[in-house]
Amino acid sequence: MRYTQLVLSLFFAFAIALPGPAQVDAVASDHFSGTVSKVAAVDCTNAKSLADGIDKNIAAQKQEQTDVAAVKDIVNKDNVNTNQFDQAKKKFLATIQSGIDIRKNNQQIAGANNAASAGLAKVADAQAKELALAQGLKGNKGDLDAISQLETDFAGGIKQNEQNKQDALKGC
Repeated sequence: MRYTQLVLSLFFAFAIALPGPAQVDAVASDHFSGTVSKVAAVDCTNAKSLADGIDKNIAAQKQEQTDVAAVKDIVNKDNVNTNQFDQAKKKFLATIQSGIDIRKNNQQIAGANNAASAGLAKVADAQAKELALAQGLKGNKGDLDAISQLETDFAGGIKQNEQNKQDALKGC
């Protein structure tokens, strides 16, 4: 009888002395290769924040399309109302600046290692060109070429940002 008590006592003593379970990192599947890779949970949280920011930038780009259409309507008239043009241009420039600010914030969230970083850099270059074109609008029919270029650029920017969003969420 005493022998079983001794064995049980030793068993419990050793069981209590064992270390606890180790911490486990978050694991996210890589949808493209079918493998599972370790990814810090923080990275996926940042990626989701970045995707939300990119959605905001897409919304700003759609507003830019609306604003440039309003400017185009004013410029297409035979007698351009200078006051209307100035107000529309001011609103348009503010919308472009808002998009630039959103994109800068997105670049800070992305950092250098996110797959969307290169695409965000393309958007930054395009936004600088768009801002320069918009600032150069004079309020006459000579603006129509620049407006056409802006319409094309905004559509391309939306496509680029849709790709950026997909890139940002890779692996999450």
